[in-house]
Amino acid sequence: MKLLLPDAVTASDPGPLSALEERLHGADAAQAREETQSLLADLERRARAGMSAGAAPDRYRELAALLDASLAAQEALAHFSPTPPPAGSHLSHLGQERK
Repeated sequence: MKLLLPDAVTASDPGPLSALEERLHGADAAQAREETQSLLADLERRARAGMSAGAAPDRYRELAALLDASLAAQEALAHFSPTPPPAGSHLSHLGQERK
């Protein structure tokens, strides 16, 4: 499996690390949060259902990893602050259009 990482973050222009982060700081942040929470909850339900259905060992491990990832993402989203960082912060431009 190949791990995809964002480009290196620089102090002069960190920018959002993902399209989701950009949406969570944007004008439609509440909608983005709600949609993402729904998708993650659905992924959690499907992973649990697959595990309960008696999946083969290899598939069970995949489903367990998906479950762990969905739970971690839900926790991260729950702690994500939609409020913009303070002015002057190296993250203060998040949610604004890039020039």
